[in-house]
Amino acid sequence: MKTVKNKFSNKKLSPMYYIPLLLIAGFVPLLVHGKYIDLQGTVQSLYWTGQNQVLDFFSYWKSRWVIVLTSLALFTYICLVISKKLPFKKQYKYYIPMGIYALFVIISTIFAIDASTALNGFVDMYQGMWVLLSYVAITFLMINFINNERDTKMFLNAFVFLIIVEGIIGVGQYFGLDIFNTKFGNHLIVPSGVTVDGGLTFNFGKHTIYGTLFNTNYVGSFATLMMPMAAVFLLSARTLKTKIIGVVAFVLCTFTWIGCNSRAGYVGVVFATIVAIIMFRKYVVKYWKISVNVLLVAVICLVGLNAVSGGRIINKVKTLNIFKEIDRVKIEANKDDKFIINSIDIEGNIVKVKSSHQDLNIKIEGDSLLFIDEEGNKLPMKTTKTGKLIVGLPKQHYIQVEMTKNYPGFTLSTKWGSKGSISFYISGETIQPISNTGRLVEIKDVEYFKQLEGLEKFASGRGYIWSRTIPLLKKHVFTGAGADNFAIAFPQDDYIAKMNMSMDAAMVVDKPHNMYLQMAINTGVVSLIAFLTVCIIYIVSSIKALWRVNYDTLEKKMCLACFLGVIGYLFAGIFNDQIVSVAPLFFVILGLGISINIRLNRKGKENV
Repeated sequence: MKTVKNKFSNKKLSPMYYIPLLLIAGFVPLLVHGKYIDLQGTVQSLYWTGQNQVLDFFSYWKSRWVIVLTSLALFTYICLVISKKLPFKKQYKYYIPMGIYALFVIISTIFAIDASTALNGFVDMYQGMWVLLSYVAITFLMINFINNERDTKMFLNAFVFLIIVEGIIGVGQYFGLDIFNTKFGNHLIVPSGVTVDGGLTFNFGKHTIYGTLFNTNYVGSFATLMMPMAAVFLLSARTLKTKIIGVVAFVLCTFTWIGCNSRAGYVGVVFATIVAIIMFRKYVVKYWKISVNVLLVAVICLVGLNAVSGGRIINKVKTLNIFKEIDRVKIEANKDDKFIINSIDIEGNIVKVKSSHQDLNIKIEGDSLLFIDEEGNKLPMKTTKTGKLIVGLPKQHYIQVEMTKNYPGFTLSTKWGSKGSISFYISGETIQPISNTGRLVEIKDVEYFKQLEGLEKFASGRGYIWSRTIPLLKKHVFTGAGADNFAIAFPQDDYIAKMNMSMDAAMVVDKPHNMYLQMAINTGVVSLIAFLTVCIIYIVSSIKALWRVNYDTLEKKMCLACFLGVIGYLFAGIFNDQIVSVAPLFFVILGLGISINIRLNRKGKENV
């Protein structure tokens, strides 16, 4: 057995065999290209905006290339194993929970609320069954493909290439020079034969970075994975050329991390850094000059970008104190003058609205609407320049009503104007709520997690989404709602709560902004437990490999980098979703880290 292990550790395959996995690691996250998607069935009629097609730039092609490249890598691996050029590493402690996760992905698809979505993925996400199974396969393949330091270095180079390209794009976006908002950029990403009137504009604005990853939050998750890689490349550089590349990569990665304005990304990197200081404690002191320079780069980027953005970054950082943020949200929720909708009831031709400051009855009378109080008295109203009817006394917190243009009905909005609104359809003498897709709906009481009551606005509204998601867990322990079926499982008819969150009542909540709730609802609680089991086994294995190691080789440094990347990503996942723009990188790094740990732990203390 010892002879066989050494044989594969010392044997170097042609880099050609690694190309599919290297493309997943260094190229797929950069893909941005338009694809018109035909919306059908459940997604079109119930849970999207009603159009027949949607133009996707950031997720569809990434998901398809992940499937294709993973399939190609798996086929290559099978051929190499048959020809005895690669081993099958008997790491069943990882394979068993990975297999359980894959099994429940398939089971959740079989019993999915919407089978088509479970296979192909939801709009903007595209993480259906085939993509999720690809994530499992990527981890397995990385464990078995990586057998020596040369293999590890190839993937580190791929990461550095990705960091530099993503960083250059990010710098431009931060200073208002977004390549995707130029004619050249439009030419690169708009499908041939498609004409977009007036060109494309991605409106994230200056002083933030979304890169090629669809959203600024996902850039934060990307940074948690890539910061350790940039640091290792820099610390391992031996020639002037590689040192320059290392400095550029590290500075760009730091810039991207701070400039994306993702609080989840900030927390993930900071948490990983604390773990790094503990694990790397002797070297932080021994190489204090390097430590100071690394800290200096971060401080310069932070101060500089904060100055350019007018204090935006420091304002974000101030909200990272969770306890203060909770207190702030609670104080705001308990204000005496806070305006909330308590109930909306429909009785025949009357809509009865009860709020904390004003009760209003809207009655159909012929072709007109009457606004009356509980005693039947007409309420004063005035018409604004935009055509909205403001009902109630001038000094009251008032409700606004606007007649709809495309169908007989009206839109009811709160004091926040266009935010916090719900539309109604009038048919004869009856009134019924209507969704943004033209579907007649009902206002329902929705179960929620009472411990989060009053914290709905915590973490930019995550408190609300989590409070409505947690009760769904008991329904999806084994089968799940189906891969990428979260939006269909979520209680979208929670209209009153949405209005009180300053949301359009018809707005679709398509993700929980929590990777763990996302997994639990989509593929079941059991699948989440299986995933966490793999991560916990890896973390324990990493601590065992790293605690007393001397970081004298690239592989040992990469062992730490993979560990920190996984830790940071998992921590950021409390506030971020799993998304196809970043998730493949995580599973590449997880598999790479497992493979390195196997070799380091096998050598034992006497060899490290």
